[in-house]
Amino acid sequence: MLSEKDLIGVWRLVSHFYLEDDGSTSEGPLGNEADGLLIYHADGYMAASLMRNEPLAGIDGVPPATYLGSADDYLGYSGRWRLRGDAVVHHVVIGSHRRVVNTEQVREALLHDGVLRLQRRLGGPHASVVMDWRRV
Repeated sequence: MLSEKDLIGVWRLVSHFYLEDDGSTSEGPLGNEADGLLIYHADGYMAASLMRNEPLAGIDGVPPATYLGSADDYLGYSGRWRLRGDAVVHHVVIGSHRRVVNTEQVREALLHDGVLRLQRRLGGPHASVVMDWRRV
């Protein structure tokens, strides 16, 4: 079982993908080149920032408003965190998407060989989204 000491620190996203009940995987919501940082502080605060990181191609002569990004390119939130059994619970205080503010984001958590796997069950076309993090 995880302890708070296991999580405290800064983590860098190494992979993220959809995981289906049959074990198959597909590209995650931020693409194959996604990047991110996850910070757990000993005082119970946390912050997560994730972004689509695919190369911009062919932007010469295109107005900046068309390529500066959208809400689909970035997800960030921060707030309080705690462990609950084999899950980490993020109580979101501020976020880039208002729909997550004042919610609890629950992630199944597993630490194996230095990789922190956070998995969230989904209620849509995919069974789960998985994010693997390595301590910085």
